[in-house]
Amino acid sequence: MNTSLFKYLRALVSGASLAIFAACSTQSGPSYTLRTISPPNQTVPTYWVSCLGLLDSSQTCVRVAEETCQAKPITWLGAVDGVSNNQPVKDAREMTFMCGAPVAQQPVAQQPAPQQPVQQQEAAQPQAKPAAPQARLLLQGNANFATDSATLSPIAKENLDHFMAANKGANLRRVTVTGYTDKTGSEAHNLALSKARAEAVVQYLRDGGLEGEQFVAQGLGSADPVASNATAEGRSQNRRVDVRVVAE
Repeated sequence: MNTSLFKYLRALVSGASLAIFAACSTQSGPSYTLRTISPPNQTVPTYWVSCLGLLDSSQTCVRVAEETCQAKPITWLGAVDGVSNNQPVKDAREMTFMCGAPVAQQPVAQQPAPQQPVQQQEAAQPQAKPAAPQARLLLQGNANFATDSATLSPIAKENLDHFMAANKGANLRRVTVTGYTDKTGSEAHNLALSKARAEAVVQYLRDGGLEGEQFVAQGLGSADPVASNATAEGRSQNRRVDVRVVAE
């Protein structure tokens, strides 16, 4: 084959190849790949679109999403972009989207776990210590008894009620009630009156439920004055009943 004929055939083949390439480029147009994916806990379909053709761009993926969703709004979920010189190209060719807003599936209601019986604590909880008993009550003055009488007045009973409430549940070993008078009158009469008043207090405490191993009622008359018997005020202070308890 001569040289002129060879050059002619080569030029003819080259021109035909260019024509075929141009025809494919213009007729094929932009291309894309559209698929659906199933993310967990979602009921709305999710799509993945890839636009990697020579004539494609990110706008191609956007148009595919618009055609897919039609009148529904597009919710973009993610995009894969290229990198050039460590910087995003800003021409994403792979995107994921939804048509409409995401709707999460309601979690399946779980049956409550059966309650385990509360185990008794091995170590006993320390119990609170009972309050200390009221160790003493002093009935003093003219308001607790009438003159020359061992009958308790309402005020005396009220004070004794508070005293019993304060010592409720206490383990009392000894309850001692001592009566006193002023210096007026004979000492024999004062001793008898002071003891009668002490016994009246002991009886009221017993009847009221005060618990004690031993109750003692004694009268000391005008002994051990706490004030002067020369004045009415002093004599009033000396007329008294002293209640004392000794706890275990």
